[in-house]
Amino acid sequence: MVDEALCLFHSDVDKEIYEVENEITYVTKWQVIAKNRDEAFDIWLENHKLNMSTEDSKNTVCSYAKDYSQMGAIKKIAKIKYNEESDEVYADES
Repeated sequence: MVDEALCLFHSDVDKEIYEVENEITYVTKWQVIAKNRDEAFDIWLENHKLNMSTEDSKNTVCSYAKDYSQMGAIKKIAKIKYNEESDEVYADES
């Protein structure tokens, strides 16, 4: 089915409309400050954003989009610490 948003002009006569399927899997990693794993996941759920851009142009329209997503591991990568001597907050990755 041809998407109604596709603008057809007289100059398009004798051309053909093609559907190009592009399948992309995104892998994103987020670093979250939290007290524990469950809180980290809750904070991530509330704050993460992933914008799949499907902007139309003169000769193309996005007529279909499907998101493939799967949750991966949630793992602690650092502990936030404070060094009183240097008055510095830092991430300890040990």
